[in-house]
Amino acid sequence: MKKTLRLSLAALLFGGPITYLGIGYIIYNALSQVQAGCPTHAGNTPASFRIRQSGYESFDTTPYAMPSYEAVSFPSRQAGINLVGWYVEADPAAPAVILTHGLGACKHEHNMLLAAGMLHRNGFNVLLFDLRDQGFSTIEDGRTAIGNEEYLDLLGAWDWLRERKGIAPERIGLYGTSLGAATTLIAFAEEPRIAAAFVDSPYADLPTVIAEELARNNYPTFLIPGGLLMARLVAGDDLIAHSPADAVRRAAGRPLFIVHGDADTRIDLHHTRDLMALAEETGADLTVWLPAGVGHVEGAIMLPDEYEQRLVEFFRNALK
Repeated sequence: MKKTLRLSLAALLFGGPITYLGIGYIIYNALSQVQAGCPTHAGNTPASFRIRQSGYESFDTTPYAMPSYEAVSFPSRQAGINLVGWYVEADPAAPAVILTHGLGACKHEHNMLLAAGMLHRNGFNVLLFDLRDQGFSTIEDGRTAIGNEEYLDLLGAWDWLRERKGIAPERIGLYGTSLGAATTLIAFAEEPRIAAAFVDSPYADLPTVIAEELARNNYPTFLIPGGLLMARLVAGDDLIAHSPADAVRRAAGRPLFIVHGDADTRIDLHHTRDLMALAEETGADLTVWLPAGVGHVEGAIMLPDEYEQRLVEFFRNALK
């Protein structure tokens, strides 16, 4: 009897952690995989693009078209990663803005092209690019590191503008949506020479947003540590190495702008409110717009005129 009990306890102690990590792997695998090639949006280019989001197919994008653009490539700040993009020049002497897409998207996505068109027709140079493992850039492992590696790709784009186009750091701004917003904030925090950042629908804290994502997909949140551990074991990724909130903590007078619709069901509005509270504590230069009735990264297509006015005014003031 005692021997059987000991064997049962041993099986439980050994099998419990293995089962937990196995489930953690399943969760990590499901939430981290991204697709290359961007098949949904691959037909879009700066010269001609359509909005394929349900309910907005009739949106007229022709005023935002950018007929003349340059296909470019450049390295990430991480060795071995090559990135592809489009550079659309308005004036060699003008400021530039780098646009960073969200999870599972690419430079062909309408959110990127629409914001780029708004900026370009107001005199800004724009650089759109594909993050690693997405679009047509280097496939590293087919997984997202939730911005913790991808911010180095964005910094590679920033380096390219300075070195190849001769644009001064104080005249380069960043724009990002959703996970691209978080990636943008991480890059802003890690590179103190970045002048300004405008982000749409960011999250403030990764463990919190992971818990919310698990709950949305009907997974128990106690699996989070297992998923984070499997990210390290499987891909070598530390998913909590950086925090978007560090952009506010390290702003050091550099301006930030956040737009976040109050009807967002993908990234809860409390994330932006948390960043607002942090900015009040630290004295950061943060402007926030919370448009009513606007869903996740839908501000530009629901309220294009006001979105463009706020976007352009912010960068005109920030990049002088």
